[in-house]
Amino acid sequence: MLTPDFDHYSLALFHEGRMVFSSEKEGLRPLVECIRACRGRFSGCELHDRAIGLAAAKLVVATGGMIDRIATRRASERAMALLGRHAVPIAAGEVVPVLLNRDRSGPCLMEQKASATEDPQQFLQEIDAFFS
Repeated sequence: MLTPDFDHYSLALFHEGRMVFSSEKEGLRPLVECIRACRGRFSGCELHDRAIGLAAAKLVVATGGMIDRIATRRASERAMALLGRHAVPIAAGEVVPVLLNRDRSGPCLMEQKASATEDPQQFLQEIDAFFS
């Protein structure tokens, strides 16, 4: 697994060791943009993302093999469990119960949305429409 460089990106996708997508944006939007740009063009990629919650994990599963390993600073317990069930290895610097919103008063909005949808493909469609 490559060593993440989160000083230069918040999210990056690597195919065969070469960066094919990167973003400095925050939140779930960069992953959605990455999937839009790279799905169908690449498989077996490594994803570096600052935080992986249940929402990001469901999107990764929905790519159907585009992303087959992840490196992150922080992951939620539910994301780790979902990725484990789908055999997607993840290296996380810290595992937390849930990703919180910016004011740390509760789960972030995308985590709440992800909890409301069981099917990763349906969730991808909902989030894609949300960010369109």
